[in-house]
Amino acid sequence: NERGYKMKIISVREMSPSTGKEALMEERIRRASGVMARHGAVSRIFKVGGGAGAGNYFLMNLFNSFSDAATCFQKYSADPELEKLFAERALNPAGEIMGPELYRSVYGDPPATPATILVNRVYHVPRGKQQDIIALAPELDTLMKKVDVSIGVALPVISSDHEMMAVTYRFSSMDHWGKSLDVMVENKDFQNLITKANEIGTLKMTRIMNLM
Repeated sequence: NERGYKMKIISVREMSPSTGKEALMEERIRRASGVMARHGAVSRIFKVGGGAGAGNYFLMNLFNSFSDAATCFQKYSADPELEKLFAERALNPAGEIMGPELYRSVYGDPPATPATILVNRVYHVPRGKQQDIIALAPELDTLMKKVDVSIGVALPVISSDHEMMAVTYRFSSMDHWGKSLDVMVENKDFQNLITKANEIGTLKMTRIMNLM
């Protein structure tokens, strides 16, 4: 793997709650996450605070390999508690579920302790140009470390869109996000790097997500 680190496999489900069913959806997501964690997933839940899909929930499961992901998926899919959850959903839906979709990290693996705030920037990048964007990641990483922000880059493996790339910025709090943004919008090196990225791909959406 590039840069000498072992990639992570990231399974993502996005859930859009029906009006008035937010609490029910959240309770079910937490139960599902617990089942998945029992069978080996590192499971994390985020809620979109603003931007693309505001109000939606993301359930992310992390694995060390595709084989780990496949084994875990088979185990939790057969778990009676998860079967019960889907039976409840059939009788009383709380919203829509999109996914799972599967991604692989290509730079900056998710940390063992999850960040409180994520900013996710999704680019349209033709597959032949994805390596050109990845080549910019070390420079971006160095710049963001000056404000104590780590980054991650992920590519789709099983997805509805294989010409996308997700760049994630990790913050310790909303205050940290605000202060970091104030610094970066004035940083010429950062702005020049964003310009380079926009010459290779096209920024399609941005979202800010809160750890639950």
